[in-house]
Amino acid sequence: MRVRNRMMARSDGRLYCHIDIEAAPVLEDDVWPVVSARLGMAEIPAEVYPAEHVRDARAWVLVLPYFEKSVFDVRVSVGGAYADMRVSCARARFESPARHLIQRARHKGRYLGIERIQASWVKDRLRPSLDRLMVGQRGDVWRVCIAWDGAEDVRPRLSMIDAQGAPIAFEQYEFERQIGVESACGGHLNRYFYSLRLPCTCREFALYVKDEAGLAAPSFCSCDESFWRFREHESWEHMRDARADDRRYAAWFEEHRAHRGDLEVQRAHRFDREPLFSIVVPCFRSNGRFLSELIESVVSQSYRAWELVLVDSTPADGVVATSAMAAGDERIRVVPIAGNAGIVGNTNLGIDTARGDYIAFLDHDDLLEPDALFWYAREVVRDPSCSPEVLYCDEDLFEVTGAWRQPIFKTHLNVDLLYSHNCVTHFLCVSRELIDRIGMSPEDVAGAQDYDLTLRALAAGARFTHVPRVLYHWREHAGSTSGDNVGSKPYAIEAGRLALERHMASRGVSARAEEALQPFVYRVRYELPEPVPLVSVIIPSRDHADVLRACVGSLFKRSTYRAFEVIVVENHSVEPETRDLYGELSEAYGPAFRVLDISDAVEGFNYSRLINLGAAAAAGEYLLLLNNDTEVRSPDFMAEMLGYLQRPEVGVVGAKLYFRDGLTQHAGMLVGPHGTVCHPNQDFEPAREGYLSRAVRPGNFSAVTGACQMVRKSVFDEVGGYDEAFAVGFNDVDFCFRVRETGRLVTFTPYAELFHYEFVSRGREAADTVKLERWKREQALFTTRWPEPFLEGDPYSNPNLDPDSIYYGL
Repeated sequence: MRVRNRMMARSDGRLYCHIDIEAAPVLEDDVWPVVSARLGMAEIPAEVYPAEHVRDARAWVLVLPYFEKSVFDVRVSVGGAYADMRVSCARARFESPARHLIQRARHKGRYLGIERIQASWVKDRLRPSLDRLMVGQRGDVWRVCIAWDGAEDVRPRLSMIDAQGAPIAFEQYEFERQIGVESACGGHLNRYFYSLRLPCTCREFALYVKDEAGLAAPSFCSCDESFWRFREHESWEHMRDARADDRRYAAWFEEHRAHRGDLEVQRAHRFDREPLFSIVVPCFRSNGRFLSELIESVVSQSYRAWELVLVDSTPADGVVATSAMAAGDERIRVVPIAGNAGIVGNTNLGIDTARGDYIAFLDHDDLLEPDALFWYAREVVRDPSCSPEVLYCDEDLFEVTGAWRQPIFKTHLNVDLLYSHNCVTHFLCVSRELIDRIGMSPEDVAGAQDYDLTLRALAAGARFTHVPRVLYHWREHAGSTSGDNVGSKPYAIEAGRLALERHMASRGVSARAEEALQPFVYRVRYELPEPVPLVSVIIPSRDHADVLRACVGSLFKRSTYRAFEVIVVENHSVEPETRDLYGELSEAYGPAFRVLDISDAVEGFNYSRLINLGAAAAAGEYLLLLNNDTEVRSPDFMAEMLGYLQRPEVGVVGAKLYFRDGLTQHAGMLVGPHGTVCHPNQDFEPAREGYLSRAVRPGNFSAVTGACQMVRKSVFDEVGGYDEAFAVGFNDVDFCFRVRETGRLVTFTPYAELFHYEFVSRGREAADTVKLERWKREQALFTTRWPEPFLEGDPYSNPNLDPDSIYYGL
């Protein structure tokens, strides 16, 4: 017998060889050849399939891993006969593109897609695929799907080899099982989902899957350098945020900024009233070119009612006076002072000198867009009965004028993010009436005087307005704090911490502010009352005794906060192991653990009903609503969440949750993408910050997941608990929205960490048509009840961002 390799094509990390088998025994329709391959002494996975693209019984497609520099020894057997051949991946690298095109042209496209043949064979055959790649600090994480059409009771065993045929050690995490999902060809697929964490970046490997039960044939998938780069870029494209691509942002900004025609329209517009804006600029050893550019950006404003107050603390150098004189605009006033009073003293002198209805603050090296004051004036006059008292806008960074980069698209006032760092910053503008009411900043907050003023305005109940337009350009240079340049003003870090701690004290909140690891970032640690309050942990559960044991055990064994009780809301368990576990836990933890069996009171599954019954039976002042498929990761998580609830304006607190493989599952919730509710910054490594560090800093969100929510029992009762119209989906989000309707905040803290083994105890809706229909009904109910974020955007996002991006993309 003889085997001839007619053509090679590589795709998705695999090598596809169109071979002709001229066999001594004639191949019948139901008889397939057997193939094996070796790389030196190592066995390499190999498969063979009928060549559907040609009508020739001799034509087959041999599938091998593509390892760029490898040469495989392949044996093809038919009956008792066999033939050997060598396959060079190095040769295929150069041969396959050109030869593939030639053969396709010669045979009028019949060779098109031979690399797709392997994927279609799933009947009683395991079919693995490398679906997603996340490149992390501890190595690569691959999300893998194994699909097959056949018996349900398969037991996949995964193994991996590198390009030399050596075994690769890896961490394996089972995510989910889906049974009987309808396939595109009309059959029903079973699917297992795994996450594989490789110890280091490995760009050439083969993943081999074998069924230990012997019910399904084995198979493999593989990765080469090209496929790895494709998946890496695909992941980058999917997860990129608004600051990931400066060139893309520059093009976006040029399209969205005000153009000459727009400015002419604005100049011709007359408001019913025209508030005067005083722009205060403290000047100390100013750069003449930077200052001239600043003045030009103010003089170019399309809104005319302004004055520019230049507080010159180094008049001897003549820079400020010369620059102001060159502009030749009578609205510019220079206020020279004999001695430098420091940034706070100079700023306060400018405020005293200002005549405007609003005082705005501009650094002496930064720039304004020409329509900045127009949009501020528009917000001020929009509703005279409740004019804003504090205004701020979006901004970006630059080193060279015109080379705008790293946009900062902000949200409506995000109080808890503000307590982490100054997320308001520029172009800060405060009403004169508010300044007269709260006073000016003290000397000891020098370098953080804008942060201090913002915090004191918040404490005074000021009305904040965010203008969602990039109107401010923050210059990056050695003397600026842009880009968290700690070397420019190290004293400003302590000044900001002091301002934050004073703010908490002024509000009667017992807390201390600490410097975080990053410059100009803080962590607030809240003091708990004595004696510490009781927290009732409500855990709805049905069977899955091993999952519940891990959850409850982690609470009692790892939590450093001890004043809690656990109430498991039992719902129609049928496995005897579950009842045995209840007895075991009751004996181990006594009255701190109890089971509330509501099986007779609830028909079917209604998660909201389970939560409400559990809450009604709770003795605690606080409720921790917890999924049974969670485990404690940070021992102080309960105290951390409880701390935020010592502030009366906080209604619900959520934690940071991780998948089994340690990647982020939940870091707040975003309403709107693709017409639903999503988890932003999902699949991040724990330390990956995400856009504006939203994944690693406390902040407010529209909602947090019900997999781990803490709330005062009084607030839970005030809003009527979970709405039982949402039996499974959207109940946690709806609850958060109703709490926010009372004027309270929903807060996410990354310092409370748990694992969440999502879909272990309750399958994914997409895998079950009945569940999917119910999910769609509940989605429709939610969007009908709460249309605003779908029409206007999530208030904790930004209208300039892609409404369908969960990574705050542009």
